[in-house]
Amino acid sequence: MKKTYLLIAVMAFAANTAVAQKYGATPQDSIDCLTNYSLYNESYKQGMYKECYEPWKKMMSLCPARHENDYIRGRTILKAMIEQAQTPADKEKYINELLTLSDKKSSYFGDTANNIAQKARDISDYYTDKVVEVYNIYKEAAEKGGAELNARYAPLYLEATLLYIKSTGDTSNIGLLFDVYDYATESIDNDLIEIEQSIEAAEEANKSTVKLKKEKEEVQSYAVMCENYIEPYASCDRILPMYQQKYDANPQDLNLLKKITTTLERKGCTNSSLFFSATESLHQLEPSAKTAYMMGKMLFEKKQYGDAAKYFEEAMSSYKDNISKAKAAQALANAYSEAGQYANARTAATKWGELDKTSTGKAALFIARLYLSSSVSCATHDGKIRGAAWVAYDEASRVKNNYPELADEAQRIMNSAYGQFPTKKDIFFVTLTEGNSYSVGCWIGKSTVIRGR
Repeated sequence: MKKTYLLIAVMAFAANTAVAQKYGATPQDSIDCLTNYSLYNESYKQGMYKECYEPWKKMMSLCPARHENDYIRGRTILKAMIEQAQTPADKEKYINELLTLSDKKSSYFGDTANNIAQKARDISDYYTDKVVEVYNIYKEAAEKGGAELNARYAPLYLEATLLYIKSTGDTSNIGLLFDVYDYATESIDNDLIEIEQSIEAAEEANKSTVKLKKEKEEVQSYAVMCENYIEPYASCDRILPMYQQKYDANPQDLNLLKKITTTLERKGCTNSSLFFSATESLHQLEPSAKTAYMMGKMLFEKKQYGDAAKYFEEAMSSYKDNISKAKAAQALANAYSEAGQYANARTAATKWGELDKTSTGKAALFIARLYLSSSVSCATHDGKIRGAAWVAYDEASRVKNNYPELADEAQRIMNSAYGQFPTKKDIFFVTLTEGNSYSVGCWIGKSTVIRGR
């Protein structure tokens, strides 16, 4: 009786709205569409998916363009029917309906590439033997969707490619695997950039970012999955020849250069000549803070400290955020230190500590070591007075007092500095007085107090 009243109410509602909104080919189709929608909707809310099936199917035949949610719900209903199928024939029937649903959704609501990828996923879920077909469908989805394909399909496409290669028996075809890997990681990176931009916009508008951050974690998990799939095939000796061949053929291809540098960096192949050449080419074609930093890093490893410093300077001025600027400043300080340009190294280290407050103490200890390393070269009075050791001791002592977590390291520098203090006898013979102020020249330019051992 209750269901009868519900039907009457729905039919009355549909009759009144048929003119205003036409769901089917005829007014009667619109009425029948809404009637069946109401029936399946009530069952769906209660999780009674088997009861949903017939009215949902009827509604979809009458008004397939009613709402995209009908396709999303339809997947849930059909999956339940597949699980509950009593015969292989029934199961096959429902699976076919599920696969057809993806095609139908594209016809009425677009988003074709993602629907194709969803179809590939469904086939792989129910037909483990259709490896080639699944790979080809994912390939079609990627070709049609490009970077717009949802990142959740990236690791699935990579997995399908790996299974496809294994099915052919030609496991040496690593080039195909890495082509898909490049595509997958690019798709994931694009999604992460969009999410980061959305998070920043939400934070500026004082809106909640909980959902967005959860989405970001999901996409990051896809990246981890891709790395896990590629890892067994990603040794430098296998991927370097492959990318070298591509680079030699197209050394000015910007997209290729980005793929090469990103992949080689991810896989720890940065000591290769290819990584240097590709990064240098990329920096020439599209200079950025990242490419400048990478150039500096590689030149530092080659012990070309002066050239490395130039790139680290460029990176520091090009980065937008303070943490990245601090990273470049730290690298710059190291490069100047190795080049023997201690004054410049101190300036860079000071900047490092200012940009990253969590590293202020570490930067100060770095400067203390610079002073200590100059104790001999900056010595006076025939080498007997090493004022730089006093300054190094002072700097390390300040760190010890202000940064307890660095106290042990600071104490080691203090001990080394103290070992280079002049003896009381030396101080006396050069006519200095303990406790008096002393100006340390050289590149240091600091005042300190005279002390002896």
